[in-house]
Amino acid sequence: MNLLSKYYNKLDPNLRRLASYLPKYRWLVGGAIACMVIAAASSSLVASLLGKLTDLGFYNKQAWIVVAAPIALIAVSFLHGGSMFLSNYLLSRASQFLLQELRQQLFAKILRWPATAYQNNSTGLIASKFVNEANVALSKAAKSAVILVRDSLQIVGLSVMLVWHNVSLMVVTLLIAPLIVWLLRTISRKLKDVMASSQQNIATLLSRVQESYEAHTVVKITNAYDIEMNRFAGINDEVRKLVLRMTKIGSVGTPATQLIGMLGVAVVLGVALVQVQHGLMTMGDFVTFLTAMLLILPPLRRITSLNATVVMMTVAAQSIFATLDEPEEKDAGTAELKNVKGEVVFDHVTMRYPNTDHDAVHDFNLTVRPGESMALVGASGSGKTTLVNLPPRFWNPTSGWILIDGVDTQDVTLTSLRRNIAVVSQDVILFDGTIRDNIIYGTPDSTDDDIAKAVEAAALKDFIDSLPDGLNTPVGEGGSRLSGGQKQRVSIARALLKNAPILILDEATSALDAESEQAVKIALAHLMKDRTTFIVAHRLSTVENADKIVAMADGVIQEVGTHAELIRKEGLYARLCALQGITPDAKFDDVKPENKA
Repeated sequence: MNLLSKYYNKLDPNLRRLASYLPKYRWLVGGAIACMVIAAASSSLVASLLGKLTDLGFYNKQAWIVVAAPIALIAVSFLHGGSMFLSNYLLSRASQFLLQELRQQLFAKILRWPATAYQNNSTGLIASKFVNEANVALSKAAKSAVILVRDSLQIVGLSVMLVWHNVSLMVVTLLIAPLIVWLLRTISRKLKDVMASSQQNIATLLSRVQESYEAHTVVKITNAYDIEMNRFAGINDEVRKLVLRMTKIGSVGTPATQLIGMLGVAVVLGVALVQVQHGLMTMGDFVTFLTAMLLILPPLRRITSLNATVVMMTVAAQSIFATLDEPEEKDAGTAELKNVKGEVVFDHVTMRYPNTDHDAVHDFNLTVRPGESMALVGASGSGKTTLVNLPPRFWNPTSGWILIDGVDTQDVTLTSLRRNIAVVSQDVILFDGTIRDNIIYGTPDSTDDDIAKAVEAAALKDFIDSLPDGLNTPVGEGGSRLSGGQKQRVSIARALLKNAPILILDEATSALDAESEQAVKIALAHLMKDRTTFIVAHRLSTVENADKIVAMADGVIQEVGTHAELIRKEGLYARLCALQGITPDAKFDDVKPENKA
C-alpha cells in the first residue's frame, strides 16, 4: 500500500487531481479493476497450463490430456477475453461520466468569467478545451487506465511465475528494466514540450477558421482570399510539423522497447537451452518460462506506447484545470434589490481598463430619477458604453460608487442586480432556436398571453403572423434568417418580458434602415414607459426627447441638460448636432416615450 501511495504521489499533480474525480464512480472502477485482475491471472494461467500440458502430454503421455488440453485453453481464453471486455467497458463508462462532469464544470466556469477573462481567451482556445482537450485527449484516459492497470498486473503475475520457475533466468530478464525506464523518461520530457505547443497551435487554428468564417463578407468584398489562405496555411503548417514531431518522438518508444525486450528474450533463451541440456529444468518448465516471457512482451509494449498518451493527458489536464481555476466575476454582495423604483446615482465613478494608462470614465457624478430617460452622447471613445456597462457590473468601477435606490451595487448579489436591468444593444444576440425560444430567454415561465403582449408591444405581430410557423419559426445561427430590424424587435420583446425597472439602450437603432428604425422606435417607446432608461447614441436625432442629455468627452461630463438647453449653450452637444446637420429649429419625428403613469 505504501508503494502505491509513493507511486501516486510521484504522478503529475494534474493527473492526481483528475484521479480525484474517480471515487464517486468507485463501483464502476472497482468492477473494472476486478476484471483486470482476472485478465492478468488468466494470462499467467495460460503459461502455467502450457507447461503442465507439455509434461503430461509429451512425457507422461496421459490419454485424457488429448481432450482436456483444448478445452482448458479455450476456457481460459474465454475467461481472458470476457474479463478484458468488461474492464474496458466499465472503465469507459466511468471515464465518460468524468468527462461529462469536467465539460459541465468548464461551461459553468466560462459563463461566470469576468470581462477580463473573455478578453484574454480567444474563442478558438475555449473551443479547443472542449473539442480537443476534454474530448480527445482525456477520452483516452479509460483505455490508458485499462492498459496501465491490467498490463501491469499481467506483468507482475508473469514475473512472479518466472521467479517461481527459475530465479537465475529472471535475474537475467530484469537486466533490461533500467534501459526501458531510461528510454521512457527521455521520451516523456521531449513529448511534453511538443504537446503543449501543439495544443496552443490547434487553438489558434480554430480561432483563425472561426474568424474567417464570421468575416466571410469582408474577405469577399476585399478579395482577400490569398491573405486569408496564407495566414491559415502558416498556422496549418505549424500544426502539421508539431504533430509529425510528436508522432516521431512517440513512435520511437515502442520499437525501441521491443528491441530491448527481444534482446533479453534471446539471452534468456540461450541460458534456458543450456539448462535444459544439462537437466537443470524440464521441458515443461522451459515451455512455461518461454511462454511467460513471450506473454510479457505485448503488455510491456503496450505500456511503453502509453507514454505519449499519458503526456497528452497531462498537458490536457493542466490546461483544463487552469481554466477551472480561473477566478469567477466577483459576487461578494449579499443584499437583494426589492421593489426597485429605479433611481440610479453615480458618485465619483472612475473606470480604468486593465493594462491602460488613462481612465475610460473619470469622476462621473450624476443622479437619474426613477422613470427618467438619460441620453449619453459624444465622440467614439468618450466613455459612453463603458459607463452603461457599470450598473449591471459587466465591469466594476476602479473607484466611486453606483447606487440603485440608495443601495451600493457592490453590496447587491449579481443575480438580484441583473434581474432589475434589461439591455437592448446594437449587437443583438439571438440563439439558434425559434423566435419563441429567443423571446422567452431568461423568462421561461412566461405565459402565452405575456408573450402575445410583448410581441404586440415590440411591433412584431404582423411579421410573426406572416410566417407559416409563427413563433415556432427557427431564427438560424445568430439570427441569420432575420433582418436587422426583426432581430432588434425580438430583443425588445425579450426585454419587455423581463419587465426590469432599469433599461439600457446601447446604439439600439444605429444599424437599421429608415423603415426598420421607425418600427423599432415604436417598440422602444413601449419598452421605455415607466422605466429608468440610459440611451447611448451617436445619431443625435434619436435622443432629442430624452429627459436629460449628458455630453461626454474623454470620459468626463462636459455638459448636462435637455436638448433645447444644450443647443442654447452652444457647447459640445450643439457642435455635435451641427456636424450632423441638426439646426436649432429642427423638428424631429421620433416617437416619444409614452407618458409615464
